[in-house]
Amino acid sequence: MAFLNISRISFNYGEQRIIRNLSLSLERGKRLGVVGSSGSGKTTLMRILAGELRPAEGGISLDGVPFADQLNDRVPGHPSVSLMAQDFNLDPNLSVDDNIIRNGRHLSTTNLKRYLGKVHRAFQLGAIKSQKVRTLSGGQKQRAALAAALLSSNELLLLDEPFSQMDYALKQNILQFLEEEPNLKTVIMVGHEPTDLMRYCDQIAVLEKGRVLQLAPVEQIYHFPKNERVAALTGMYNKLDQQAQELTGIFEALFRPLHCRLEEGGDWTLEKIEYHAFGQIGTLVHSAGISVKAQIPLEGHYQIGSLWRLRIKKP
Repeated sequence: MAFLNISRISFNYGEQRIIRNLSLSLERGKRLGVVGSSGSGKTTLMRILAGELRPAEGGISLDGVPFADQLNDRVPGHPSVSLMAQDFNLDPNLSVDDNIIRNGRHLSTTNLKRYLGKVHRAFQLGAIKSQKVRTLSGGQKQRAALAAALLSSNELLLLDEPFSQMDYALKQNILQFLEEEPNLKTVIMVGHEPTDLMRYCDQIAVLEKGRVLQLAPVEQIYHFPKNERVAALTGMYNKLDQQAQELTGIFEALFRPLHCRLEEGGDWTLEKIEYHAFGQIGTLVHSAGISVKAQIPLEGHYQIGSLWRLRIKKP
């Protein structure tokens, strides 16, 4: 039996339906990334899972127990679920360390001290550990909130846009910390940047208008997106319609720049090279006027105006 099971839930804000007949399940200890455009229902789903909102239809169970059996109107939220929301849910009158410590009362003094030392370094919180939260910037609050949320004793941890106010270098440090720190929690993380989710999560769920378009392991979502919308929400991609396939001899409808293999001489002209965090991306234009993006190796004679043969290789 799945640890988390969501069965055909729906939710409305007034007359507007936000979540539509949504189902998914997650095994204990797994990490699920949720991606979707603005308004796709990501944050509403997280609030439902946190017990802050109740679906109009369908049901949810955690470890075999229906959510409805563990929710009441006097105490907000679900007792076994922690949510790091976009408003951070920190006590503004407590220091950074005190906000973290209040989530770590289940730990020994030694383990709590060790954890604080780790997050002071990885999250760059050492210089502000004694400051009141109300004096911090948005990015500082976000780092403190994430450090506190990770320490929760609850089995299901929900992280809603945990990296939105972090610069690239700091985000990479924190992702490395998350990968290295032992964590037996089941995690659902919402984000706009698919590379963050794909680095940390085991599976990706792509939401659109309150529905799950595709739920699959990271490798499948990346290499074999179900449709163009899934491809667009999970990274850079190329699309060739039937006519373009016939003109180029490339019989793949959707493929990533990583799938491109180049050999010297051919009908594709390298017209542009741009740089991304993960490497060089070239724009190649076929003699029929069709353009694709291809990952360009560092080695080789990849000069603007050079001609190439293109083939596609997927796992």
